Amino acid sequence: MRSLLLIGALVLGIASVSAPVNAAGVRTFVRHEVTDYAAWRSVFDQSHGMQRKMGVSYTAVYQSTDNPNDITVVSDFKTEAKAKAFAASDELKAAMQSAGVKGVPQVWFTRITPGASGKTGHVRMFVRHQVSDYASWRRHYNEFQDTTGRHMGVMAQAVFRGTDDPNDITVLHDFASDAKAKAFANSAELKSAMQNSGVTGSPQVWFTVRAAK
Repeated sequence: MRSLLLIGALVLGIASVSAPVNAAGVRTFVRHEVTDYAAWRSVFDQSHGMQRKMGVSYTAVYQSTDNPNDITVVSDFKTEAKAKAFAASDELKAAMQSAGVKGVPQVWFTRITPGASGKTGHVRMFVRHQVSDYASWRRHYNEFQDTTGRHMGVMAQAVFRGTDDPNDITVLHDFASDAKAKAFANSAELKSAMQNSGVTGSPQVWFTVRAAK
């Protein structure tokens, strides 16, 4: 259903919804679990030189509010080719192995869409899902944000489309608190909007905070 590159990934990143990647660039998302965040972060920080050398222009790390060892890392590249070369590199695989990454991470490549807005909040909700038709979904999404999302605590938002499948959608929503984010995610309004907009399958939804170094 989704175009995933299932390899170990350790680095990647985004600063905030309010400072999105250049529209011509590529943003890579990675989600994986680690044995110990502190040990993983030490290896991650030591790899900054390698990251820059291989084309990473910005990175940020997020920890799940429910499990601090559930890590989402996002990174920006100038081109899709650079992003995929980095993800497939032996250097990254070796760093991941030594950092204690568990299981098989999810790695996917995207481009930001127009319309990102707002001020970064304390909690970031990630949503990834497939849609039957992006144009139709986007119309419903914009209407929902204008009429409902802001009133339910959404402080900022951004939408990304998969480079391999433009109907593979990743949405970021920022909130003032974990409680507000989870209330929004569990709301009947959001479930109805997803159904009406053509979301297919079961969305992945997770809640994070920007990780401390």
